[in-house]
Amino acid sequence: MRYASIAPILALGAAIAVIAATAPTALGAGAATAPPTSEPNATYRPGTIATAGRPLWLRLQNGELTFCDTRGTRKLDLATGRDIALSQPCTSAVEPNTACSGVDPDVSVRALLSEPNDIVDIDGISVPLNGRVHDCAIGGKTLAVVTASSVVLISLGEGVVSKVSSSGGDRVAISPGWIAWSNAATLNWVQRKGHPFD
Repeated sequence: MRYASIAPILALGAAIAVIAATAPTALGAGAATAPPTSEPNATYRPGTIATAGRPLWLRLQNGELTFCDTRGTRKLDLATGRDIALSQPCTSAVEPNTACSGVDPDVSVRALLSEPNDIVDIDGISVPLNGRVHDCAIGGKTLAVVTASSVVLISLGEGVVSKVSSSGGDRVAISPGWIAWSNAATLNWVQRKGHPFD
């Protein structure tokens, strides 16, 4: 009597086991979930420069970052990393947007009692953050948030979070092509080419 090989059957059983192990598990009612996270795209181009004191009044436009430090008003070309002095005086210091106000749809920031981390609420979607909000900036349908522990981008439509940096900072600015943030006496930036929210 001839017996059929059981190798194909064993292979099929192994494949089913792998699929079962990697399939998503249904959450019970009321289970807490965090929004999906997207890691930075490989086409991000980071840059950093030292400033004279803590930079303030960050403004991004057409690939150029205008800011103020102890030397006065400066303009930084993000493509080359070169900054030059501007003749215009520094404006009055603008308070950081720790409440993420002035955003449509409405965005609010809250923290649970005795918790060290803030939560950003966007039109019914709650986004937990790592640390307290230091500043927010809006660019199109993307909210940039900087805390002491991270810099993230949040899509206003879906609440999808994309981590830009794990080092945190003080102030943040955003434009369709770039995101820049300060951390003590340092300016950092990345080009948002290929970003899923653009």
